[in-house]
Amino acid sequence: MNLLENIQLAFSTIRANKMRSFLTMLGIIIGIAAVVAISAIGNGGRHEIEKSMEQFGTNRLMIYMNWEKQNDFRLRDFINDRDIEAISRIEGIDAITPLFEEWTTISAENRHAEIVLVGANPDSEIITNVEVLRGRFITQQDLDSYNNHMVISEKDARELFGTIEVLGKTVTVNTYRGPVDFRIVGIAKYEENLFSGTMNNGRAQVYVPITTIMRVYNQEVYYGVNLKITHQEDMERIGEQVTRLLERLHNNRDMYMVFNLEQMIQEVAGVINTITSVLGFIAGIALLVGGIGIMNIMLVSVSERIREIGIKKAIGAKRRTILFQFLTESSIISLMGGIIGIILGFLLGMGLSYLLKMPPLISAKEVVFASLLAMTIGTVFGVYPANRAAKLDPIEALRYE
Repeated sequence: MNLLENIQLAFSTIRANKMRSFLTMLGIIIGIAAVVAISAIGNGGRHEIEKSMEQFGTNRLMIYMNWEKQNDFRLRDFINDRDIEAISRIEGIDAITPLFEEWTTISAENRHAEIVLVGANPDSEIITNVEVLRGRFITQQDLDSYNNHMVISEKDARELFGTIEVLGKTVTVNTYRGPVDFRIVGIAKYEENLFSGTMNNGRAQVYVPITTIMRVYNQEVYYGVNLKITHQEDMERIGEQVTRLLERLHNNRDMYMVFNLEQMIQEVAGVINTITSVLGFIAGIALLVGGIGIMNIMLVSVSERIREIGIKKAIGAKRRTILFQFLTESSIISLMGGIIGIILGFLLGMGLSYLLKMPPLISAKEVVFASLLAMTIGTVFGVYPANRAAKLDPIEALRYE
């Protein structure tokens, strides 16, 4: 009996026992669906992390005040323009900008939008990977002239004006010192990501000259500094070098902290990998149970077909022929369960990814792996029943009632 005949025989047996075959596949379906869904969510999570990293800015360091010690802060501990100048001379820093941000609202045409107001200089465009869709970014001329210019996000432009064609229009920033009008000189691209969603609560960043915002809020010091580092491997070293420099300039200790987003991203990715591994282990248990179910049903099938096996052996069927017949049947049952599981897993992954607001990513390699895994389970757990069928004595089998 060749492979094609074995496959045809296997399908006829499955059709003859539809409900039993489906229940046999159920463990494989659940296990494979879980594997595929977990892979889709895990890949989608990693993709979102990488995307957020690119949008936040690669090789980016933030040095800011250690808020755990804010009760010990003195005005002279905060970062000033002299510190910015000293930090900029450190080798390996490509760009630098002071940190001064406020959560506030802007308004125009009787509409309001919640934003993160960011004091910026020309280096901010490099550090934060701002993509300007219309107009321009903040220039040195804006800083020197204390211009009331603004780079607004496309999200806020649409909320306030219904369009992104808003260059030259005026918006009002609501500050605790009163409303201040700014003229729009640029429109920045906005994309929702883990960073904006988690840290900014969905608010878009709006950029104004750092000198202007400091004057508006009557401030002379900053609570942090943003850095763009040339080489990623130097980030930890430069972070320590900057904090030591600030401690020396301000004659204090432990007043500054380094925020390295890449380290945080790696930690989050590690957590995702751990969760994925745990869920994968649970899915593996489901596959094991499914494999045991296949073995049990195949043993039942062998018991039901003892006389059929005896007849085949009596007319010359070899032991390997019987073995191969039952292995083919168990493999096909498992493969069919795997295919159904892949489809269900993809649908489940899409649903969960939609709820988690991340794309479901399933590669062809993972689909092939899931299919091979299903077939392997069917083959491995079908060996014992198939071997038992192959070892039956033809005379005893023919006498079986």
